[in-house]
Amino acid sequence: MTKTTSGASAASLFETDIEIVGDVSFAGELYLQGKVNGNLVAPNDSNASLFLQENSEVIGEIRVPLLVVSGKVSGDIFSTRRISLKASAEVVGNIHYAEIHVEQGATINGGLVSLRDLEGAA
Repeated sequence: MTKTTSGASAASLFETDIEIVGDVSFAGELYLQGKVNGNLVAPNDSNASLFLQENSEVIGEIRVPLLVVSGKVSGDIFSTRRISLKASAEVVGNIHYAEIHVEQGATINGGLVSLRDLEGAA
């Protein structure tokens, strides 16, 4: 399902009854309520945003500029702009971030790696 707002790019919605096995590449906004067993990738230099809703689940790597997690992620995350972990978020994997916000109640089982620190070390 795709929706378009006036003057803005399209947003895509994967409903709760959708389960994807394989990698997903996207641009724009993607709202995920279902399950993905594969990698989710958007161009680093884009304004792409991924919104993992509360009952969503991703098993795979996520590479996206802007990420909001309310569901479950099993895999490493790479966010070149900002990641926000809501209270219901559960992440098993390393998080590579430029900017991060973690609400009380979110769980992370993995390491946090600042991309800014890596750039400074290069």
